[in-house]
Amino acid sequence: MCPEALQLDDFAAAYLKKSGAMTGKQLYEALALKFPYLTEDKFADLVHGLATSGQIDVYDEHVTSLHGYLAALEKSLWFYASIVASLSAALTAYLLPPNSPFIAVRWALGLLFVLFLPGYVALEALYPTMELNGLDRCALSVGVSLVLDMLSGLALNYTPWGLRLAPILLLLGALTIVLATLAVVRQFEASRSGRQRFTSL
Repeated sequence: MCPEALQLDDFAAAYLKKSGAMTGKQLYEALALKFPYLTEDKFADLVHGLATSGQIDVYDEHVTSLHGYLAALEKSLWFYASIVASLSAALTAYLLPPNSPFIAVRWALGLLFVLFLPGYVALEALYPTMELNGLDRCALSVGVSLVLDMLSGLALNYTPWGLRLAPILLLLGALTIVLATLAVVRQFEASRSGRQRFTSL
């Protein structure tokens, strides 16, 4: 890394430590006075590097309520997709007859409902700030789903309803919706303590 970049990093971290929390625009303007060559792209790289190395924390002050968080589709689209997919899979499995020409839709939604969704929302609830690449998240979601399916089946086996279609659909659907709701609440709480406002750690 060139000396200028190192000097910029050190100056930015020291400036934040001295000045306290500020918006990205305020920090950029302050740095641009001392480093006229600083572009927005370099500034974005600088903030990413400082945040990754743990020298600063980034906070999002735009989302102030759970309702606002849910209205921000880029943050909560996964939540709505999980709920819609769960309800669609349960309704399709219960209402679509086995000899229907659309049986492939029932199978596809059923596999998604049983093998992916419970584990996916459970991971979101357990680790609201964990970032995984797509392959890792899919593999973990399938593994956790299988564990939750087995525990759900074991629990239903000791109830008066037993292992029948309706109780299984109700239990897995309720479990998925409850975990998704818990996950979105935890993600909102995590966003309240982090992102878009910069502070020195």
